[in-house]
Amino acid sequence: MATATHNETHDHPVIDVALAPRREPSGDPLVLGLPLIAVGAFALGLQLVGYVSVTSNGTPLAILIAASGLGLLLSTAWAATLHSIPASSPWAAGSSLPTTVLGILAAFFLSYATLVLGLTHSWFGVAPSDIQHTVALFQISWLAAFVVLSLASVRLPAAFTILFVAFAGALVLLLINTLGPSVTAGKIAGVVVLVIGAAASYVFLAIASRASNGPEYPIGRPIAH
Repeated sequence: MATATHNETHDHPVIDVALAPRREPSGDPLVLGLPLIAVGAFALGLQLVGYVSVTSNGTPLAILIAASGLGLLLSTAWAATLHSIPASSPWAAGSSLPTTVLGILAAFFLSYATLVLGLTHSWFGVAPSDIQHTVALFQISWLAAFVVLSLASVRLPAAFTILFVAFAGALVLLLINTLGPSVTAGKIAGVVVLVIGAAASYVFLAIASRASNGPEYPIGRPIAH
């Protein structure tokens, strides 16, 4: 009796597994915002150290309004619409604080320009005898804001905290100049603001390097984790 041998072939179906699309990091709004902070600081610092007459308070306003103020508003809007986190380290703890930083600095530059224009053209109805304390009120208010921002930034890279402390220090010197008045304090404040511009430029280079797939330059570890 013949026995038929059946060779059974077991085919294993190949299952195509659809891989989830890789989520690439978003563009980094700090690449736009940081050089605008730097250029505003340079313009304001040069005015404070006396590159132009100290009575020409309107000298840096074109840059502070049209570049730093409006440009930082655009950076803030960009940051608020991000759908994924940029690759650079300031965004490691989330997008809220970097977005807040950009918005606050936009408000600072625009409010400074508004103060100068308003007092120069008597828009606010401030009596001449109250101008000194009106300027001091502005400086005290922003000093408090930068102190709080310095405390809030301890989970950002240390360079950001140092920048905000420097802003606060410059405002202390400007307040001394306003209430003193002290020309020396005003000029030192100008030097501090120029250093802020240089520091913001360095942080920009660090973030820009990371945004272009290079290594991020050292900008310090967060003070708190």
